[in-house]
Amino acid sequence: MVGEAKQYAPECYACPIGTVSMKIQETAPEAGEHLIRAGRELLQVAVSLIQGFDAFLGMVEERSGAGGKHGVVESIPIRRERPSSIPIRRDDGE
Repeated sequence: MVGEAKQYAPECYACPIGTVSMKIQETAPEAGEHLIRAGRELLQVAVSLIQGFDAFLGMVEERSGAGGKHGVVESIPIRRERPSSIPIRRDDGE
């Protein structure tokens, strides 16, 4: 197996995930581990940002008094008939 190039499906070369996977396999094991740890840290940062933003929105809702209105749907009646007093405008010059 030493000196043999690993064969991949043609789709792997077009896919960003496949490309990253191939590049990680070509690097030293320590570099791959480092990249995986860095990716994990980035995901944790993203989760923290989302949680912080969610907490911020909750605080804003509490302060604005809109906190108790979750899940409330207001029914708005719709009149389906057009009143005869409204003229119908046509774009064809009539």
